[in-house]
This record gives sequence, structure tokens and C-alpha cells, in this order.
Amino acid sequence: MRSVVFVERLELDFEGNLFANGLMLGDVDNDGENELVVGNTEGQLYVFKGDSTSPWAVASNLGITTCVGIGDVCNKGRNFIITVSAEGLCHIFDLETVKKSKEVEAKGQKDARNKTESKGSKDVKGQKDVKGQKDANQKGQKEPKASRDGSKLQPDGKSQPETKGQAEGKVQSEVKGQCKPFELYPCHTQHLPANTKMLLIQDIDGGGKVELVVGHTDRTVRAYTWRDAPPKNDGRSLLGGKFVLLQKWNLQGQVGSLSLSRHADGSPKLVVSQPGCNYSELLCNWVKGQEVGTGGAANQSDEAYIKWHPISSRRARNSNVSTEIVADIRLGEVTSKDNQECRPHLDRLALCTLDGTLMMIEDDKILWSLLVDHQLFAVTKLDINCDGRDEVVFCAWDGQTYIVDHGQEVVRFQLEENAAAFTAGQYNAKGQNMPCLVYVTFTKQIYVYWNVCLPRIESASLHDLLESNDEVQEQLKLLDLNGCTAKDMRQLVQWCIYGNHSKPAEKR
Repeated sequence: MRSVVFVERLELDFEGNLFANGLMLGDVDNDGENELVVGNTEGQLYVFKGDSTSPWAVASNLGITTCVGIGDVCNKGRNFIITVSAEGLCHIFDLETVKKSKEVEAKGQKDARNKTESKGSKDVKGQKDVKGQKDANQKGQKEPKASRDGSKLQPDGKSQPETKGQAEGKVQSEVKGQCKPFELYPCHTQHLPANTKMLLIQDIDGGGKVELVVGHTDRTVRAYTWRDAPPKNDGRSLLGGKFVLLQKWNLQGQVGSLSLSRHADGSPKLVVSQPGCNYSELLCNWVKGQEVGTGGAANQSDEAYIKWHPISSRRARNSNVSTEIVADIRLGEVTSKDNQECRPHLDRLALCTLDGTLMMIEDDKILWSLLVDHQLFAVTKLDINCDGRDEVVFCAWDGQTYIVDHGQEVVRFQLEENAAAFTAGQYNAKGQNMPCLVYVTFTKQIYVYWNVCLPRIESASLHDLLESNDEVQEQLKLLDLNGCTAKDMRQLVQWCIYGNHSKPAEKR
């Protein structure tokens, strides 16, 4: 296990405390660039965009926000921001519509201001000419006129330069105007059951429409769908429609996290983590043939639509320890043994526990398992090599972060502070979406490490790198050294790095 250091990061301005599911990366305004959304326990929502350390947009009075999400939750063909509070208040924000309306409003205000200034300048000019002529007749001097940039003209026609204080005030006002975020207002507000812990925005039934899945602290999970309706005239719902309950699942253990996996045929599989490094599959009662039971009245109960997957009851240090899960981990193209055709692969899932267990499974079989001495509270997936294969990222409360690939190769990174929340994904900090790690600390700081792309996860020797380098192999061929052994290569490298390369002294 080797350690890495990431140094390029953004330190974002943030106030308040937040829950572990109170931050999310995604394209909130549908411009192809990912933003960071953070909701705190004081009812404030922050949207960060680009490399600015100040919020781009803010909202307030949202309640004790426990989780946020980004996705097409209303099936409108664009992304929305959704927040759910501990009291059950659900708010939806449509930033694309707000952004367009703000641009139109700003343009209209600018045109109106220019028109007013133009009309006022004509009236003032006429008044100044009359007054100036009167004063000139009395005192024999002319009133200084204003130049185009607003500075006054001297009697000889030269402009009077701005003072240092005026120039600094002008620059500060311009900068302040650029950094000021615009206020967001929800386009829909609805009361859902309280004690919300997490949410998931995915198509869980394969019907082509996105559903909202919400997990609660009372061991229940609910699925909702958006149903369009005419907008209400209550001043709160600008978006016509509401969430309608589809199904409710009652689980035996505490809900850790929700994720969407895939069956071998590509159909969706909703999974929820359960204590002891286990998980359950939640089946949809509105989809035909998804019951677990064989028939009769038992199929009408909640247990008929919950499929238990015991994974590591013997391996777990504590059978009641909280567990987190992430699914749909991309493996890339997998070829058969004869390398003649590509075959579909089973979906892989990763789990972690608070007592330090890391695990990857496929078809309920453990591919690898690690034990660490850190309390892991978050797990996510990230293509940190930018090669089409997802790596799994685990984070502990003390800031220790593990990046593990499919072959159990591990890289770790240590944050200098304790972490209150963590996520990983794509963020546009320097003109394009790049892999990044996002930490929220207990000291009310947000760190975005935006340049974390690694060339490889596994350790490699210098000899292996030289063998895989085409340029080095071409130079060896030119020197007629392409057939040298590993021992000869080590001697050659040693001579190139440490050998005596000085020219021999000439004889006199």
C-alpha cells in the first residue's frame, strides 16, 4: 500500500454544519459543467461553480437539510436540485429556468437603466448649460464639463484624474458585484414523512422514468414518482405536479445507504446496505414477477419484496456495525478466455463498515476484503485513472482515504483534518470536468482536490516502466541493445544514473 499527496485544491467558503449526505456533485444548470451543492443544518443551500471560492447561488429557510440530490427527478429532460430536511420538507430548485430568467431580467434592467440615464443626461445637460451661462456672465468663468469616463474637465479642457481612494472603491465595488451570489427560490415544496436520512434519483424499475427513493432513520425506504398537474396558486409551487408514493419497504436493520445495481440482463436492482456488511435487494410491487414468495397471502407482505443477501456475517467484527454500499462499478470491457469476443460482466458492489472492513463482491461472492484500523463512513466510485474503469474510494472520519482498484491494489491519501462529509466525482474547476475529491471538515471548511488523476494504482518498478515505454525500446534498438537481459538492463540503468560519464583526459 503506497501513499500519495494531492496539493492542488480549492478552499471554499462555508458556514454551518452538515450531515454526511448533505453534499453532491452534478450539473445543476445543464450546461455540461459539474457544480458542487452543499446543504447545511441551518437551512442554507450553497452552489459552487468553477474555481471561485464563493458560492455562485444560495438558498435559505430550508429546514435541517439532511440530504441533497441532483437529477431529472421530475422527468422534464433536465436536472433539478432536490433537498429534504429532517422534518420532511422537500424542496426542488430549477436552476436552468432561474438562470435564463435572471439573464432576461438583467438585460431588461440594463436596457431600462441605459434609457433612463440617456433621458436624464439630456435634461441635466440643458439645465447645466443654462446655469453655466448665467454663472459665466456673473463671474466670467465656465463650469467644468464632465468627460466620458465621469471625471470632470478643467477649464483648459483636460480631465481631472480620479483619486486613489475613488479608484480603489470602484474596483472593490466591481469585485463585490461579481462575487455576489444570486438568491434561489424553490419551484416546488412538498411535505414527505420525517426523519429522512438519504435519497436516490434513479430509474429503479426500468420503465424509462426516474423515481425518487428516500431512506429514513426508522428503517424504512419509500419510492416516489413525479406526477404532473396544473401549478397551484399558493405562491410556493411554480412547478406543476407532486410526488406520489409508489411503495414502502420495512427493513430489519438500520438503513446505511442506497444504490442502484444491475442484474446480468441489465435490468435495474435497487440495493440497500444493512448492518454487518450485508445488503438487501428491494423489489418493486408494481413490476410484474418481482415477488420473492411463491404465492398466497405471503406475497402481499413487505417481506415478499425484500430479498436478503447475507455476505459476511462470519467475517464482520461486529454484526450490528453500520454499513455503506455503492453499486454499478464499471469494469470496462471484459473478454472471454480465448479473447475472441466481449462478454457482459456481472455488476460489482463495494461495501465498507464503521469498524474498518472494505469489501468488493460480485454475484454475492467476495472478490477481495481488507481490514484497516480506521472508522469508514463513506464509500463512492471514481474513475481516477480516466481509463473507463471505476475505482472505489473509501473515507474515514480521521480523513484517511483509500483508493482501491478491482485487483485489490491500494493507494491511500491522508487529509490533515477530520472529515465530516465526503464525496468524489467530476467537477469543473479549470474549464473541464475532472476527477476530484471533496471533503467537508468539522472546522467548517470545504476542500476540493480537483487534480487527482493518477496514471496507475498499482506499484511498478523502473524496469517494468522501461519495458512498456515505446520510446525507450526504440532507442535500445538503435543501440543494438534490444536483446539484453534484465541483469544487463539494471547495469545499464545504474550506469546511466550513477556512472562516470566524463570524457577521458587527452594525452599531451
